[in-house]
Amino acid sequence: MSAVVRRRALWVNVGLAVLLVVAAGSAVALMRTPAAARASVRTTKVTRGTVSATVTGTGNVASAAAVELDFTTAGTVATIAVTPGQQVTAGQTLGTLDQAADQRAVASAQAQLDSAQQALTQATHGAPAAQVAKDRLAVQSAQLQLAGAQQQVSDVQAQQAQDATTADATVAAAQAALAAGTGTQAQVDSATNQGSATELKDSQSVTSAEQAVRTADLQVQQQQATLTADQTPTGATVSQAQAQVTSAQSALAAANQTLADTTLTAPQAGTVLAVGAVVGQQVSAGGRTAVSAPSSGSGSGSGSGSSSGSSGSSGSGLFEIADLGRLQVTADIAEADAAAVQVGQTATVTFPATGETASGTVTALSPTSVTSSNVVEYPVTVALTGTPADIHLGATASVTVTTATATDALSVPSSAITTLGTQHTVTVLGPDGSQQVTPVQIGLVGDAGTQVTSGLSEGQDVVLATGSTSSTTFPALGGAFTGGRG
Repeated sequence: MSAVVRRRALWVNVGLAVLLVVAAGSAVALMRTPAAARASVRTTKVTRGTVSATVTGTGNVASAAAVELDFTTAGTVATIAVTPGQQVTAGQTLGTLDQAADQRAVASAQAQLDSAQQALTQATHGAPAAQVAKDRLAVQSAQLQLAGAQQQVSDVQAQQAQDATTADATVAAAQAALAAGTGTQAQVDSATNQGSATELKDSQSVTSAEQAVRTADLQVQQQQATLTADQTPTGATVSQAQAQVTSAQSALAAANQTLADTTLTAPQAGTVLAVGAVVGQQVSAGGRTAVSAPSSGSGSGSGSGSSSGSSGSSGSGLFEIADLGRLQVTADIAEADAAAVQVGQTATVTFPATGETASGTVTALSPTSVTSSNVVEYPVTVALTGTPADIHLGATASVTVTTATATDALSVPSSAITTLGTQHTVTVLGPDGSQQVTPVQIGLVGDAGTQVTSGLSEGQDVVLATGSTSSTTFPALGGAFTGGRG
């Protein structure tokens, strides 16, 4: 142990000794006080009953179940179905938007789905008999065209051979006449040129006929493939058709949801507090928001200071609905007192405007503090039961939360107890007027008194302090006795 610590401990012990001497001397002096002086001593009796500790705060009445509502899609307001103050049930229509364009979108999406489903049925089970028959006729027609084209090739080839024979005979005759002296060279040249022209023409006809055959053959293959596909669909065809159905179903669901969003319904039963829309108004997409219930007022605990909270603000949704059967008050409680508050504790709520009261239960403790006038506070929410009928939203309410209770307890006023460190004493007044300093053990320190767990009996007289403080305490042992931290 260092010298500083030993010196400090020495001064603490000296201080305690001095205080004990002072207390003992005071007790002896009191016992030796003349009877006339002792008669003026203020006393009270040790009683048995309930000791309670509370903290208090002030807030405003709000609904525990309130929502602000907007349409979840943009559009033009077509109808308003409710008015402020009206009672509504869950699911009841509040208003609608113009639905014409959305109804057309649903019809179009339905038609696309019907078409996709028909394609899937055909892909899965094959084409109807009528379609298959039509496909067969198309194949037969293509085959006939192919046969005709093939015959045309034979015909032009035969003509080509015949024309070649004729041309050769004509040229030979012209040459023979020239040799016999009865013909000319010009006649030979003319016959030769005529034969060449005929040969070129026939060659072109053969080429054209052969191209027609190839085209007809391709048409037969295409028609045959169509017939085969309609009779025996493949897995790939079915998968593609199914994908188209799925896409069409999604599109229809989206269109139906958009149409449904043009009707705004109440998500809960309650009272319509506000309607902020008119027919013909253009609105943007919004949604649903839970309305907060901030406190307004001051809070204090047993002997604590006051604080000020923020007041609630009006809603911004097109519609606001609140359950007036579920009311609550949120009060700001001073930091030193909030530590004693727990969910489930009972509370008494008083309405200053009417003087009426209601019971309540703590339902929420905010983990986040608020600061007002440099005072740290924590919002505490109390759900009300048995609220008077004439109490409305926004009404000022004083909240008293019972944080601890001791039943069937002995108690004395806190001013009768003298505290030195962790030691507590009271001065007991004897039947003969004598006074005796008596050590006691204390329990709950309540608002109206302190529980005494040992050292006293019910009915004893104890002396009250003459000062105005709630209990007599001695200064902390520091500065004056120890001379500081030196």
